[in-house]
Amino acid sequence: MKKFLALLLALAMLASMAACSKEPSNTDSTPSTPTGTEGEGSVVTEGDYTYHTSTTGLATNLNAHTWEVNSDSAVMAYTETPLATMSISDSLNGVYQWVFLAAESVEDVTADHQDDLTKYAVTLPEGQAAEETEKGFVFEIKLNPNMKWQDGTPINADTYIYSMKALLDPDMRNYRANLYYAGESAVAGGNTYYNSGAPIYTPMVAPYGEGETPDYSYDLEAGIESGSVYISMTATDMTLYNASLASLNSDYGMGFDDAVAALTDEANPYGYTKVTAENLETVKTLVYGLLSGLFGITDEAQLADYMKEALYVNNGEVAEVADYDSTVGCYKVDDYTIRYVTQTQIDYNYFLTSCTSNWLVYEDLYEAGKDTTGALVTTNYGTSVDTYMAYGPYKIESWQPGKQMVLTQNENYYEYEKTESGYLYAFTDYEVDGENVQKYQTTKIVIDVMDPDAAKQAFLKGELSSWNPTADDLPTYSTSEQLYKADETYTMSLFFNCGLENLKTMDESKGNTNSVVLSNANFRKAMSLAIDRSNYVAATAGYTPAYSLLNKLYYYDVYNDPTSSYRNSEPAMQAICNLYGVEYGEGTPYATLEDAYKSINGYNLTEAQNLMKQACQELVEAGLYTEGEPIYIRIGWAFGALTSADNQQLALLNQYVNAALEGSGFGTVTFEAVGNLTDRYGDVAKGEYAIGYGAWGGAAFYPFRNLQVYCDPDQYEINEAGCWDPTTETLTLTVNGEEMTKTWQEWSNCMIGSGDLANESFETKLQVLADLEENYLKFYYRIPLASTTACEMLSYQCSYYTPDYNIMYGFGGLELMTYNYTDAEWAEHVSSQGGTLNYV
Repeated sequence: MKKFLALLLALAMLASMAACSKEPSNTDSTPSTPTGTEGEGSVVTEGDYTYHTSTTGLATNLNAHTWEVNSDSAVMAYTETPLATMSISDSLNGVYQWVFLAAESVEDVTADHQDDLTKYAVTLPEGQAAEETEKGFVFEIKLNPNMKWQDGTPINADTYIYSMKALLDPDMRNYRANLYYAGESAVAGGNTYYNSGAPIYTPMVAPYGEGETPDYSYDLEAGIESGSVYISMTATDMTLYNASLASLNSDYGMGFDDAVAALTDEANPYGYTKVTAENLETVKTLVYGLLSGLFGITDEAQLADYMKEALYVNNGEVAEVADYDSTVGCYKVDDYTIRYVTQTQIDYNYFLTSCTSNWLVYEDLYEAGKDTTGALVTTNYGTSVDTYMAYGPYKIESWQPGKQMVLTQNENYYEYEKTESGYLYAFTDYEVDGENVQKYQTTKIVIDVMDPDAAKQAFLKGELSSWNPTADDLPTYSTSEQLYKADETYTMSLFFNCGLENLKTMDESKGNTNSVVLSNANFRKAMSLAIDRSNYVAATAGYTPAYSLLNKLYYYDVYNDPTSSYRNSEPAMQAICNLYGVEYGEGTPYATLEDAYKSINGYNLTEAQNLMKQACQELVEAGLYTEGEPIYIRIGWAFGALTSADNQQLALLNQYVNAALEGSGFGTVTFEAVGNLTDRYGDVAKGEYAIGYGAWGGAAFYPFRNLQVYCDPDQYEINEAGCWDPTTETLTLTVNGEEMTKTWQEWSNCMIGSGDLANESFETKLQVLADLEENYLKFYYRIPLASTTACEMLSYQCSYYTPDYNIMYGFGGLELMTYNYTDAEWAEHVSSQGGTLNYV
């Protein structure tokens, strides 16, 4: 009989982990023609200009250390100032420029401060010594001495150091600290300080190798009595080796949800639950149940021993308490200079990208809002007008939770000057299309909570400055000169839980019928080839067809080469040609690789029908399916209620797949979309749904880390957890002429940070990334359908600087927005149109 540890390891090789993907976010868009009246010394546009927008969920938290959702960050973009940003240099040719805001400069000074690499224990590339390291670790940031909080208090180096220390405070465990203790731009020592003083939980049974005898001698009864024994539902390290108890229960539908919930509810801030005399039976119910149900173990003595492998011991031990100043590589040089030491080597431009966000909080309000009565210290900073301090071009005038937020210009913003009439104005201190242009003409921002129908009516009445049309509305406004479309990095896909045992459980108790067919790779491939994506996107909110994981917005060297699109590189095009079996050259319809790639539409009904026949035969022979029986599969489709567009997409999906099933031996398939789900990504991984519909996106300039979202459970919750275990499954690729074998998790990390291929040429990394994308897509654990597009109607009152979208600066944003009417003139214009505007 194998021991519990070995069993878990074996099980983890078949399926593991759970997941949570990001929701796509909307992007502003639209055109412009600057207007103005003559002012003293410059052309200054004066007047009251209100940008009135709507949202379905108003911001609730403006604390840079704990904010969570897009509605929070959208407001902070107005009220806070990053160290640096990108803006327009040449709008006609789409050329961007770096602009320093809260910083005056950022300089790589690694060569002059190599001692910092040792002092703050950075992670050097393999074989590289600190004294040999010339760049990529130590960055000196000269701060803008004119920066102030909205009350006039100066922002200096002390502000930055206080805020970083508070962000990483181990007693607070702030949500957004992960941006600074992990990732490419993580501050050196950040992880150590963040976990300073945290309890140390050691396995009750020391890890053991093949053929070794485990030590089960720990006195469990005495340990419980002394309060030293703990269990974790979510720990994926130590004895459980990437197979947490919660995931074992959910992934295999074991039915111990109540026990998991009860023990999870009792967990301490670190995620561990103390095992007591009162909850011991619950612990046994869960662990014994998993051992019996998954492995058939029933012997009481064996169960008691094996349970110890799922437990931890803490005898009051905690990690060494670290001192911020000697541990964290973010320190003050003088009143307006700080140095930031990164944990791993990073390119200068990538570091600048990390400077497009900030971590500042206002010390007095942050401290005043602290609550020390709980297990963790918390603060109410940023949750109301009185608990928040702005340091951007706008400040909060009023905030009615769940209803409305009003922002006005911040008179203490460093760029503003005042006209004789009392209006605040500013000009760019950099040239846009060869001249300094006025910025922040908007004098007020009003954000109202509205449902989509109410927002549409308000826009047509001239009450809103912008409106995002739905898929149902797009045909009406598709030719409007006020409709603007911005491509996004998010790719909407069908993703699966295709583990056979998971599917059997879903057929038995989750409302599916014959969803076991999804365990067959040919069935899933046929599904993909059956979908006419060019027609499918007509039922979406302006999305574009997608045939790959990464779309055209991903760049691998954008800072040095604006044409460095990953998707247009030869390896990336070849990968997708390989996936869809499209050849080029003599004897084919396509002369070049580019011609072949551009021909791909992802649709091949003939091949789909042939694959369905093969899949049916395989499933029937395996005793998993009876020919002719109907198939019914529920899809975890949407966070909110289903829309008419959702229903149209679902109808098309049913139509496409049933066309592929004709003559295959399968009965008809019916897909049912389910909405109002709080976590469809996690629900699929848990075995609630065999299919989910959702998106991954973001990090457009970091394509070499993209596979992490599919392969690295240490960084992300894997959507396809019910299909495979990327920590154990391996892939062999040829890299620079040599064969290399790694786990998928290792491949996903090898080209970033201190990975063994991180310093290879772009040519090498492009080939590796393309090979990974191709091989992952061939699993058909995820079927890309469409890339999201933000479609926006903009009011005639205002215009963006440029109508041509660029991923580096959008359309110029609110910063460069201009106005064609003052508020008074706009009201008069709307009245002259009878109170309803025509945008068709």
